[in-house]
Amino acid sequence: MQINKDTKVFGSFSSTPGNNGCNYFNARFQEEGINAIYKSFKGTDPMALTSSSRTLSFSGFALSMPLKIKCIPYLDSLSIQAEKINAVNTVLNTNGKLAGHNTDWIGIREYFSKHNINSISIIGNGGFSKAIQFYCQEEKLQYEVFTRSNINNILSAKYKVFNATPANFDCDIDGRPHTAAGKEIAKYQAEAQFDLYKTVL
Repeated sequence: MQINKDTKVFGSFSSTPGNNGCNYFNARFQEEGINAIYKSFKGTDPMALTSSSRTLSFSGFALSMPLKIKCIPYLDSLSIQAEKINAVNTVLNTNGKLAGHNTDWIGIREYFSKHNINSISIIGNGGFSKAIQFYCQEEKLQYEVFTRSNINNILSAKYKVFNATPANFDCDIDGRPHTAAGKEIAKYQAEAQFDLYKTVL
């Protein structure tokens, strides 16, 4: 693909940018013959990144914590799911209007369905955890949440323990990006992100 004036720009903002998104989305754009590129950026200021994404006409971008929650006041609209979850991991730019979406819950839905998970004990209460809680509420699954205030009670967890934080915990399912579960969930949610990105091409 040759980059030109018509090339659409997508990206991700994170405090610790990596190459997973770049590799996945650039490969998908190439496979489908889409004139677009994807690049990771370091960014932690929600006002600055939303402003610059408008100025530079980004077509869409992904967000990681803590931007999933902090970015919301600077967006023009939210999908129904993102509003209920109160966290955004995908933003689409339509004529300068930024719309927040959440595909984390889709990754969770696919993972839970494949592994027959009907109840869960969640460590953490950030954006990723909120997506898990949303899915559990939608499907009426049993769940409980452990945060800093009650983490000492984790040994009495009722269900399989899911780590939804960046920290290292002894658990049944580790949702961090470098783990087997984390990679599987990321694959499902990235597929959903790609479908969203195609709506603004």
